[in-house]
Amino acid sequence: MAIRTLSFFCVFISASFSCTFQTNKPTVATMPEQENSDTSTPDSGVSDTAVTDTATITSWHFGTDTVTVEITEQSGLRTYSLTTTHPQRDEGPTQRTFSELPDAPILRSGNDLTDALFAMAIKEVKENSVSVLQDGAFQNPRECECFETGELWNWVWTRDIAYATELSLGWLDPQRAKNSLLFKLSAGQTGQALQIVQDTGTGGSWPISTDRVAWVRGAMTVLKHLDDPEFEQTVITALRNTAEIDKKYVYDQQDGLYFGETSFLDWRAQTYPNWMATDANQIAMSKSLSTNLNHLYLLRSLETLTAEDHGADALADAIDQHFWMGNHYSSYKSPPLTQIAVNQQDLLATALAIIDLGTHPEALEQYPHSTKGAPVIFPQQQRIPIYHNRAIWPFVSSYAILAARKANNGAVFAANLDSIISGAALNLSHMENLEWQTGSNWVSDDQYSGPVVNSRRQLWSVAGFVGAIVHGVFGLDKVDGTWQSDPILPEKWFTPQATLTLDGVTFAITSTQMAPGRIAFADQSTWQNLYAAVPPTVELTGVNDQVTLDFYSSEPVQFNIYRDGNLIAENASSPWEDTTFTTTCYTVTAQLTHTSSPSAPTCWWGDNYERIQIIPISDFEVTGGTYSTNHGRPHYQNWGEPTHRMTTTITANHTGNHYVQLTYGNGSNTIDTGITASVKWLVVTDSNGEEVASGPLVMAQIGDWEVWQKSTLLPVSLNAGEVYSIAISDGFNMSYLSHYDDYNFSGGGNAPYNYVNITEMLLLAVGE
Repeated sequence: MAIRTLSFFCVFISASFSCTFQTNKPTVATMPEQENSDTSTPDSGVSDTAVTDTATITSWHFGTDTVTVEITEQSGLRTYSLTTTHPQRDEGPTQRTFSELPDAPILRSGNDLTDALFAMAIKEVKENSVSVLQDGAFQNPRECECFETGELWNWVWTRDIAYATELSLGWLDPQRAKNSLLFKLSAGQTGQALQIVQDTGTGGSWPISTDRVAWVRGAMTVLKHLDDPEFEQTVITALRNTAEIDKKYVYDQQDGLYFGETSFLDWRAQTYPNWMATDANQIAMSKSLSTNLNHLYLLRSLETLTAEDHGADALADAIDQHFWMGNHYSSYKSPPLTQIAVNQQDLLATALAIIDLGTHPEALEQYPHSTKGAPVIFPQQQRIPIYHNRAIWPFVSSYAILAARKANNGAVFAANLDSIISGAALNLSHMENLEWQTGSNWVSDDQYSGPVVNSRRQLWSVAGFVGAIVHGVFGLDKVDGTWQSDPILPEKWFTPQATLTLDGVTFAITSTQMAPGRIAFADQSTWQNLYAAVPPTVELTGVNDQVTLDFYSSEPVQFNIYRDGNLIAENASSPWEDTTFTTTCYTVTAQLTHTSSPSAPTCWWGDNYERIQIIPISDFEVTGGTYSTNHGRPHYQNWGEPTHRMTTTITANHTGNHYVQLTYGNGSNTIDTGITASVKWLVVTDSNGEEVASGPLVMAQIGDWEVWQKSTLLPVSLNAGEVYSIAISDGFNMSYLSHYDDYNFSGGGNAPYNYVNITEMLLLAVGE
């Protein structure tokens, strides 16, 4: 989770969480699927309308809550006064008043509440328009005619501005959107080319998180609405450089996908199993659907702007091959020693896949909704607070609306439109997130209460509401400088007489409706409708190449066993035996109603671990740093500057595929935030001096120099008995970018920070 959330999270937890551990056990139930169902609260709708000499007053009921809209009008422009009985987050106001602006888009939907919420979104776009940015992680305020991210977030973050600009800001205020996007470009302190900034985050940011490429979505939207050749050239330059660096550091030649954390879902424990959430290097070796779709968008955009081939078609094919599960998309593919496309789904990734790839529209039919909307992940994680887990995020719901339009699914379209309208109405703002089953801004559930953080006027929620109306309902798109409209009439919230005035042109809704479509539901009538099983505990023992797996769970589950990423046993019983003559890695999933994430990989390295060679730091020739035995192991302190280097030789004991891995310490910052994931470049040459492998090794922040951990893996094919040379030199991380010159933590300042303590190298023989 990025520091913007972490710092607030700590304060919020101390004020609002109890320390009682919930031990509820689920029972088994099935998830019903309904066709063409209205997901709105049954008694939501107009309750009464009154007209006075000066105002029209209308009330709506949402369950036990009432929202009232009072409208006065002068010269065709309205002033809205909204009140709500819904409990407000952080004791916020229950009434607000705002007016339409003559130069802004004006909606006349035939429904006063819809019109008011649209005007409120335009108002909140203005409220998020600032001249100075300030974040506690940086020393100095920055002057910028930019968009801040929300009431609680007074900064620009790459993915937030990218998605918000694509959803609507790129035409609402293209100049300010451009300024905000430029704020997230940076050249390097030591000559690195202009590129996109990855924000602070998991294990020290890029290359553990690589979704900075989402930036291109905003940039291409601005280019559509702003004639600016200079900006276009800047975009091309930044895309070229970013693509080149990412191809070098985070692209896997073996499956054609990019490594990196799920886009926006960047609080590890919310979406990943514990063995990954506590070891960010595992996340660095995983591959997510959403982030790969953003890499695809970048490559396609670069091809459009330059008429060059950057491999977009091959990436699109790889995405479809590895993430499509037959009736849904998997959110991410687990690291190399497990290699499983997990059971978890991701609404943003699913929507982007439908929009960007144009394949598998049926993915929306089975994505589970509640009567309040769709969660951003499904199934939910057990015993995790509400934030990404168990939550609706309105901007993701807006993408689901756009995807439903493309998939011609009226049921999903209506459900998510109802969700963003009811959420905004009850809270008098376009909120950051809402609890999934209740639609509330806060649900008390002991230490799992939440949403943990919930900002008003969250920028992408605001932009998403506008985009859902303008692009989703009215079907507006600018082609060759002219707005073109392909409107539809939703099931409710609009009448056939609805109009939208934009840039001095009024667009009308026709009677065209979408196909009814299908929608799936998951309710909380039984606990396991919503939650995945917990990954099982697995232990491995072996003698003479016979492996025994013992596995167990506290839940009444079925077990499935995977060997080297392939399913080899279903409904298995413990203990389970296997015979193998090469290294084999196992992982186990547990299944109740919904399948768990995979367990941590457990590998057989031979009777005496003979398939693991360990090369201690004493066998290396080291340039730079100072030899030390601090922190319990020998290493070179203050090693990792651009001129520093390590070299050694190895003689392989086995022929075939291997992994190279380092044992390291990196206490430069915590696992939650920062920009100092240490990245080094390793080269392997054979006895003839020919390079046989090269690539990065990533060593995430651990938060404590006393802790030693294993790096990411680098694959290499070796021959037994042959002598190979190893060279480890400097790589690249976000601290090299001048954007972070005044960052308050490790990596800030006028010099890069890529220090790491290395105590040994491991050579893992994984096949013959």
